[in-house]
Amino acid sequence: MWGCGPVGQLAIKSAYLLGAERVIAIDHVPARLEMAAAEGKAETLNFDEETVYDKLTDMTGGMGPDACIDCVGLEAHGSTIDAIFDRARAAMFLATDRLHALRQAIRACRKGGTISVPGVYGGFLDKFPFVAAFSKGLTFKMGQTHVHKYLKPLLKLIQDRKIDPSFVITHSLPLRDAPEAYDNFRNNQDEWIKVVLKPNGASGNRSVH
Repeated sequence: MWGCGPVGQLAIKSAYLLGAERVIAIDHVPARLEMAAAEGKAETLNFDEETVYDKLTDMTGGMGPDACIDCVGLEAHGSTIDAIFDRARAAMFLATDRLHALRQAIRACRKGGTISVPGVYGGFLDKFPFVAAFSKGLTFKMGQTHVHKYLKPLLKLIQDRKIDPSFVITHSLPLRDAPEAYDNFRNNQDEWIKVVLKPNGASGNRSVH
């Protein structure tokens, strides 16, 4: 699973609810990886320290993951040639999306596997490895969340105390502090994972370290 922000953290929990026996979470922000391991019981992989494809292949006995989830979307980071190329094209307004994580997921996924894409993309995808996906016989599932379909059963799981999504909330702030919250969320990703803004709420936060 690529991306350990709020979407990724909840995707880990959802994977276990849907029957996954093992989840490998990929990111490079230490606090997010720590949360994935502590709260999601996931194995973690820092893409700044490991070659993702090689490591995933090794961790899965040469097969590749059964399913890959792209929780990153159009602003993927990376240090490989394709990630640098994406960043340069986006900076010159020649492309809208940086799909490094999606390419990596397609390459890593086992033959006959599934690629799920809750991460949002905004335009025409450049250098999309369609032949690799076709040759492997991959199944793609993607799209905006079908809220009406899933809200009722999810609320029931929360009411029955089978899941508690509040673990992703690291800060709770009054609405008047929204500019500061956005600035911190952008610049202090090692501490700010999910922020809740309350119209008349008091400030508060909890440590993720």
